[in-house]
Amino acid sequence: MPKSTLLAGLAASLMALAPAGHAGETGDNKAMLTAQAGLAAELIDRTLAKEGAANIMVSPASLAAALGLAGLGASEVGKASIAKGLGFGGEVKGPEKVLDAMYPEKLAAADAPLATAVAIVFDDKLVLVPDALPMLATHHIKPSVEDLDGPQSVEHINAWVKQATRGTIPSILDAPPGGGFVSLGALSFKARWKASFDKESPASPFLRPDGSTISVPMMHLVGDGQRFRSDEKFSAVDLSYAGEGYSMVVVAARSGKGVGGADLKTLASWLQGEKFEAAKGEIFLPRFSMNDGRDLMPVLNAMGVAPEKAKDAGFPGFTKENIRLSRVLQKTMIKVDENGTEAAAATVVITERSIDPKLVRVVADARFAFALRDTKTGLLLAAGLIGDPLLAGE
Repeated sequence: MPKSTLLAGLAASLMALAPAGHAGETGDNKAMLTAQAGLAAELIDRTLAKEGAANIMVSPASLAAALGLAGLGASEVGKASIAKGLGFGGEVKGPEKVLDAMYPEKLAAADAPLATAVAIVFDDKLVLVPDALPMLATHHIKPSVEDLDGPQSVEHINAWVKQATRGTIPSILDAPPGGGFVSLGALSFKARWKASFDKESPASPFLRPDGSTISVPMMHLVGDGQRFRSDEKFSAVDLSYAGEGYSMVVVAARSGKGVGGADLKTLASWLQGEKFEAAKGEIFLPRFSMNDGRDLMPVLNAMGVAPEKAKDAGFPGFTKENIRLSRVLQKTMIKVDENGTEAAAATVVITERSIDPKLVRVVADARFAFALRDTKTGLLLAAGLIGDPLLAGE
């Protein structure tokens, strides 16, 4: 395989940034959204239990794309582990469907709501098997070759992430990744609400997970243009964006005590936008922004994505060398205000060798859940728990 630089090799994927949505609602899209919602719930619940952070945000779409790309070369055991860990159960081809949905078909307009990108970089010392490149070509993937032990690999991969997220995530690596290969998935989303919130957002009390109360700017929207769902424990709204195909579900606890990580598993169908009905409603939602990031590998290991006991857990579709998953780094950002939403996410997979018809009130005045979704493909672009809207740092 001829050696090339990362920037040159990845230029094609960046030139083709495009919205991920390609088709209307189908059974495949619903299956993907079900898997993505389950993945979000599992990641957030386990991360919350591990870290106890007030705010947690993950990107199931960019994670599944990066792992799905790596999985193209995995062993049969590895493919099955990745598919199961990403929420697809026994559907081994599930991660490939996410990869295909995230791969851009054409150049996106500068003002397109969603842009997505995927890429893979092989270390220049890795010996690829003859079928690796043809196999990747069937998924329209043109790999790059880079010295992953060299400092330029950091510069090149960070530049790719910055461009793929339209400047909102400037970097993801601070040291050469090393190992056999790096697979990447990234997205950038920006859209205005279909119905804007009131211009004035007066301060209102918000209950933190630790029991303290803070004052936050609380956005307000009232009308009959939204879809709602509620029961005795939760109330939710599916907020639409201008144009078609994107929405954000916000789920609040009716008790005022907030939504917990374990609640997300029972709220999976809510996060998918199921059983919502048009109704008159009133929404109180804090204005918030946050940046998040972590190595997801420990959580993914606990979920069985890379079982240590598997005897055949390498990547024979790429190389005969003994390599395994090492780190799964993800960075996310979101900004929600009266006008709309801006969000971005990047995931780097690194290997190493060896409803009620009356007025519905959704009051997010304690920890609440959100899920930003592409309704056409079933991709869950971002999901999280917000327990402190004023805490914007990583």
